[in-house]
Amino acid sequence: MSKAYNKEVFELLEFHSVDAAKGLSDQEVDARLSKYGFNQFRKQKKHSAWLILITQFKNAITVLLLAASLISFLFEDYTEAVAIIAVLLINAIIGFILEIQAIRSMEALRKLDLVFAQVIRNGTKREIESKYLVPGDLLALEAGELITADARLISNAGLEVNESILTGESIPVAKIIDPLAGEIMLADRINMVFKGTAVTNGNAVALVTETGANTAVGEISEMVDQADKDEVPLNKKLNHFSRKLIWLTVVLVIPFIVVALIQQKDIYLMVEISIALAVAAIPEGLPIVATISLARGMLGLAKHKVIVKKLAAVETLGETNIIMTDKTGTLTQNSLKADTVCVTSEIGSARCISSDSVSKEEEEFALDILIRISVLSNNASIDHAERALGDPIEAALLYLASDYDEGTVERLRNSWIEVDETPFDSETRVMANLHKNSDQYQVSAKGATVEILDKCNRIYQSGDVKPFEEEEKLIWKTQTDQLSAKGLKVLAFAFNNLNEQKDAYATDLIFAGLIGFQDPPRQEVSQSILECRQAGIKVVMVTGDHPETAKAIARQIKLSDNPREKVVHGKDFASMLSNNQIEDTILFCRVSPRQKLELVEYYQNQGWIVGMTGDGVNDAPALRKADIGVAMGLRGTQVAEEASDMVLLDDSFSSIIRAIRQGRIIFNNIKNFVIYLLSCNLSEIMVVAVAAFSNLTLPLLPLQILFLNLVTDVFPALALGMGKGDASIMTANPRDPKEPILHRKNWMSIIGYSIALTASVLGVFLYALLYRNYDPVTCNNIAFFTLAFAQLLHPLNLIELGEKFFSNSIIRNPHLWSAVAFCTIILLGAYFSDSISQLLNLTTLLSEQWYLIAVGSIAPLVIVRVMKLARIIL
Repeated sequence: MSKAYNKEVFELLEFHSVDAAKGLSDQEVDARLSKYGFNQFRKQKKHSAWLILITQFKNAITVLLLAASLISFLFEDYTEAVAIIAVLLINAIIGFILEIQAIRSMEALRKLDLVFAQVIRNGTKREIESKYLVPGDLLALEAGELITADARLISNAGLEVNESILTGESIPVAKIIDPLAGEIMLADRINMVFKGTAVTNGNAVALVTETGANTAVGEISEMVDQADKDEVPLNKKLNHFSRKLIWLTVVLVIPFIVVALIQQKDIYLMVEISIALAVAAIPEGLPIVATISLARGMLGLAKHKVIVKKLAAVETLGETNIIMTDKTGTLTQNSLKADTVCVTSEIGSARCISSDSVSKEEEEFALDILIRISVLSNNASIDHAERALGDPIEAALLYLASDYDEGTVERLRNSWIEVDETPFDSETRVMANLHKNSDQYQVSAKGATVEILDKCNRIYQSGDVKPFEEEEKLIWKTQTDQLSAKGLKVLAFAFNNLNEQKDAYATDLIFAGLIGFQDPPRQEVSQSILECRQAGIKVVMVTGDHPETAKAIARQIKLSDNPREKVVHGKDFASMLSNNQIEDTILFCRVSPRQKLELVEYYQNQGWIVGMTGDGVNDAPALRKADIGVAMGLRGTQVAEEASDMVLLDDSFSSIIRAIRQGRIIFNNIKNFVIYLLSCNLSEIMVVAVAAFSNLTLPLLPLQILFLNLVTDVFPALALGMGKGDASIMTANPRDPKEPILHRKNWMSIIGYSIALTASVLGVFLYALLYRNYDPVTCNNIAFFTLAFAQLLHPLNLIELGEKFFSNSIIRNPHLWSAVAFCTIILLGAYFSDSISQLLNLTTLLSEQWYLIAVGSIAPLVIVRVMKLARIIL
């Protein structure tokens, strides 16, 4: 029945054809199971391991290389074909291993189904597996139980429910049974209970209205599955980049084929040179280096308690320019704490102090009384491990009492024996307890300020009990409003001393004071907010909590210094969103999971790269949709973790800043090694193309190019990807999401580098061929080794002009020198290995030929330095 919260109880019972005393019969349950199905979520199609593996091959570069491999097979050049396929398999395996942990949000949600429920059927209470619940069932709810379906309360005895996983509000919600008027937000449907939430106090009977996918958490699970994430920016850029390389290959190969046909060259030679051009045009090492660089970033962040689940998500962090953050458990500790204590003082005033200042050393009897009430009117407990059991507010009171005087909780509970209790009721909003100590009785009461004041006719002041006038009550009401405006939940406390036991003991009370509770902000959040601001990152709080609480926390964490900061309420969200009135808003409250999802989509449509933090089921759809979903690992639900791209194991907001910094560093590193790889590959293209169009013998063979691309390209590029970044990287604004990997100036530098490398290689090749009259194989070997060692020294060309040549980040990079040494060993090993040298068509070279190679390898450094001094390139 839609909008069950608007209906009277008798209307709901009639609609569902159920007796409030007997519940449903077994026959009716079977019929409804056939009609509505099991109380569980719809099973979604899983991504198999094979599908994840196949996706590793779905890119343009891979397709082109597969085509080159197929052509090699057709011309029976099996060595080259197998070598190309081996490269593709290595890259695919790396990506597969690191991305095998696919998102399993639906599996996490289904774990909520593996519980039991107490129901009334055939006039008796019984326990059943929750999946057999049907609309019309009567749920019997008690403290400590997990609620297993959406239901409307039909009886209530002080029921309080923790709904934080749905609403984000950490304080338990007191429930009522009266109908509510109008359209009510989920968080305000206080006559309903919802699947996945937990009973913290009281007991009740509720009529099941929705089961399975139709529940509030079921709708969220549907949104999680439907909230498809757009392709991450880095993948978009690399794919766009790959398409450019393919067109470059086509542009190079087609003219060559035309010229070759005119020159009537052998068809196999044409194919061989075409493959050489294709292999040279494509940096096979780019996917591998990008994958390993991102993986290294993942591992580095893991050491700092940040788990990144998808490779490209690491780089996307560097583009993030807005963070949508949940409040409860993300900006705050998700644990209530007594914040402010107000005790009675002189007439017409209240003495309010921080809970941290409450101490037994003050020897103030007013505090003694307030602490005694807090302990006696309390059903919570603290175990030996200092863990609180019971209502969060009552637990906070016990911690306050322990801080006030160690051992006071145990002493008071041992000396005062409970005689009776009037449990908290959503209508009276007061809890009262009667205790006995020897022949003396004490009444201890706590509750909402207005209700406690109505029950008080006296006030404790300056050690005496005095009449409590209406003017003074108004002062305490005003004090309550002031504390509430700070985002605190306020309880009032009262007591009375009796000589005998009375039935109606919760009347004619003596007012003792107020205590304000807060879910305190995390200590490190303020600094993190400042760092976000310096880095040009906008932070937006999106919470299911109340507006005043949101504003109070925003002020405490320095998110906003404006006491009149605009807050968009969930009920106004749709109209303000449609009218584009939320652009400058940084506080959103009482928002539903769907509204969080719509807000993510709104920012993405505006061109923002969205980071979304959260910890509850209610955050899961937005976490999935955001460009970067960040879940809290300590307090977060498994649903939130599985829907996210990143999990903070320490729940520290500052870890997000660390991850963003790493993302920015990685992008800069990627740019550096892309420039390196492309300039190396472009030089290979130029060498082959110039020789081909000049009708010269090939200076480089396809397999030699492939070998260079996997050895002398990959390892130095990987070393460049291990840079530690600039200290000022977090003082710059985020990159424009539309910014390509390489700018025009970068391309000019790549062309300049390539010309320098090409000129050196062709220079020694032509010198060897035309002036020294070496045979074609020897000339080929000279060109091969010259280009190999020139590429190993090429990172030195990336040193900026303003830097000292022998003292800069590249020279000081130990990984780079290790890579150069390793690649040199591989090259020499290939030269001295009979099998590999035969595979690469290598021959024995004379000393004078190695001198020629050395000159050709160093020449690009001189040429590039001159070009930089002349400002031809960067």
